[in-house]
Amino acid sequence: MKKHKRLAKWLFFVAALTLFCTSSWAQEEPYVLKGTIVTPEQVIENGMILIVGEKIKDVGQNISVPHGTLVVQTDGVILPGFIDLHNHITWNLFPRWRTYKEFGNRYDWQQLPVYGIALSTPHRELAKLGCDMNRYAEVKAITEGETSLVGSLGPEKCIEGMARNLDFYSGFYEPGIPGKEKLRNEVFPLELDNATVTQINGALDKQELKAFVVHLSEGKPTDASAAREFKMFVARGFLRSGVSIIHGVALKQADFHKLAGNHVGLIWSPRSNVELYGGTADVASALHENVKIALAPDWSPTGSDGMLGELTYASTWNGGQPTPIFSNKELVRMTTEYPAQLAGLDDKIGVIGAGKYADVIVLKKKGMDAYDAIVHANPLDVELVVINGRPVYGNPGTMKKILPHEKLEMFPVCGTDKTISFESEAKTQGVSPKTWAETTRVLDSALREWGSSLAPLAECRE
Repeated sequence: MKKHKRLAKWLFFVAALTLFCTSSWAQEEPYVLKGTIVTPEQVIENGMILIVGEKIKDVGQNISVPHGTLVVQTDGVILPGFIDLHNHITWNLFPRWRTYKEFGNRYDWQQLPVYGIALSTPHRELAKLGCDMNRYAEVKAITEGETSLVGSLGPEKCIEGMARNLDFYSGFYEPGIPGKEKLRNEVFPLELDNATVTQINGALDKQELKAFVVHLSEGKPTDASAAREFKMFVARGFLRSGVSIIHGVALKQADFHKLAGNHVGLIWSPRSNVELYGGTADVASALHENVKIALAPDWSPTGSDGMLGELTYASTWNGGQPTPIFSNKELVRMTTEYPAQLAGLDDKIGVIGAGKYADVIVLKKKGMDAYDAIVHANPLDVELVVINGRPVYGNPGTMKKILPHEKLEMFPVCGTDKTISFESEAKTQGVSPKTWAETTRVLDSALREWGSSLAPLAECRE
């Protein structure tokens, strides 16, 4: 009898675990989003996306929808969630850092007392609140349409369940075990010892590591030390497929020719480059040499609050060139499809298509052109953010329509109420999360002890 009871308990545990693993981060009930759909090759007016569990089941104008399936008419632009390959997200709770001067390279400003007082010292002292810092920054990213990002806290349990942390926990590899990713992010790659360099190259050879993203040649376009970093990087054997260079401001056309020939990507962060160094990477030469380029915001203190802000900045910068370098379509692909390719995840995310993970966003459609609406969108235009099939953020009406029985929290973004669900965070972490109000109160109080204050989620223009 005892054996039967133990067996029954074991079977119940296995069934519960299976249910948890298959549905803890995905939406249980299928639903359809209807609107203007942006796929890699076309714009589908009056299109539909059928989402079942964590995946996109079907896309098109005349798809088969199971009887009784919820259909949500968005009247917006539906596109893949933004993928941010360059960020330092635990710094994104700080207000903007106004330097009022230009620097030669990143080493110049990182050793200044004013940087320590405004940013590095408070950031170090708040490390005990790392989970709260990461949570605030993930929500900030999500309000900007990001579904995946790089630069999070680290392999901690508390990073599971909201945005995909591609360097530590994406949810793609060994769910429930942080730190099993195939992307590595290095801020100071030239400081790596020889053993680590050998290990990284070996992992790239074996495809154990699919993406290696590194900060390199960050400074003024004319800075000699920033330019020399590239030669040192090449000498370490890192000019190879799977590698992407972040910044690359000091690179010349001949360097971009080498990047293209070795299938090395470029991750472009124009706003932070211009604010700190007075110029940005020679993306015209990079494009001419057929280098794959992704766009990313860097961090809030000198870059953009998120991908929407950086996309608008890049579009404005592009429009100010004697001849625009990028089309709006190309700029959008630099935030979705191309970063997925550079991250080695284009079989999973970055485009809207049957079989892909349902990481999608819905933006308000302004005017007739979908790409124009995307590059000029702001956080108020974010109607819905879906990650792994689950709606996690958006307009209250839309969120309640899809999640009528779920507890939702509301907070203002630029004076307009938005709604978020922390249910996926609670399920993956196995604990009841703090309320959003508690998170912001704790962080703001800690920041004020160090002469700062909590930055708003978005730059709101009156």
